[in-house]
Amino acid sequence: MYVSVGVRFEANVEALNMVETVGNYGKHRRVPYIVAEEGGGFRTVYVPALSGESLAHAYQVLLVGEADAVYGGPGKAPVCAECRRGEFFKSMNKKHLEAKGIRVEAKGKKSVLKDSVSGEPVEKPADLERLIVERCLVEDLGGFLYAENPPVRRSSAFQFSYALPIKPAALHSVVEPQLHARHAQEIQSRAARREAGEEGASEQMIYYVETGTALYGFVFNVDLDAVGVSGITGEPLLGEEEVKRRRLAAMRALLRLLSSQQFGAKLSRFFPVGGVVGATVVVAEKPFTVSSPIYSGYVASTARRAGVVRGVFGEDIRVFVHEETEDLGGLKEDFVEEKGSVEEAVAAAIELLRSRGYV
Repeated sequence: MYVSVGVRFEANVEALNMVETVGNYGKHRRVPYIVAEEGGGFRTVYVPALSGESLAHAYQVLLVGEADAVYGGPGKAPVCAECRRGEFFKSMNKKHLEAKGIRVEAKGKKSVLKDSVSGEPVEKPADLERLIVERCLVEDLGGFLYAENPPVRRSSAFQFSYALPIKPAALHSVVEPQLHARHAQEIQSRAARREAGEEGASEQMIYYVETGTALYGFVFNVDLDAVGVSGITGEPLLGEEEVKRRRLAAMRALLRLLSSQQFGAKLSRFFPVGGVVGATVVVAEKPFTVSSPIYSGYVASTARRAGVVRGVFGEDIRVFVHEETEDLGGLKEDFVEEKGSVEEAVAAAIELLRSRGYV
């Protein structure tokens, strides 16, 4: 099964994705963006954006918590120590394999990998992938690249696009620096500080943070059939019940991401004013991606495309929609269900998967 979600959210005065600091100036991420000219043709403008990396990091942090809930309590889910801390180095080299109980032993001039549990050597790429997947569900779902010997690459089962302003409102999105000041009471005079050999009054400073305002859209896809399956051999690596738990954790993490809005940077003082205003959730038998929510009519476009795929391939595709920014009055397809909230749309997808014995 394949789940694809198109999300729209309003964010006023946000600093969700900062890219660099130059002196006392923090810059918001911006990307080139094509918009249509009124008289015809196109032009490129720069707009605020959130990277897919930023969204994926938040999703994986929430995935750990939801996995623990599915597995019966804090610390119960198979998650390595680094991923549990929110440090997603993954199994990129021998040092980080140690978090999965795989140690490096010297053998003459060479080194070999050994499973600390069984004591057996790990020589084949497929064997190394199996051990990592068994011991860390974040790397099962999120993939990894072990770049040493034997090299192993596992693709992520989920995908995030950048979050970009929707086309009708792209020219109304803005990035504006905000002035902030930090003050401290002067306990000593400057002369006394100089005598004591202290530096200047660094406790007092001004700084600027670029904030963005936009109605954003992004796409999330997850291939639930890839969970617990080898990316090398295509064979199952885990038992059926274990795979179901991981699929459920993946869907719960998506629901938590949208309902909590715990994604992006600077949430402690720049929590964006606004919220999620729409989501179109598609559950399909094979890979199918929603029409991008940055375009007008994306819900109707998704429904039309899903109808074609249903007719041509005979696949059962279901669409759950909550959308506050577009009129859904024209949707008549019997496989499309309108929901009262974003949470209800995702919850309906989870219930459908559960009814089919998939989670």
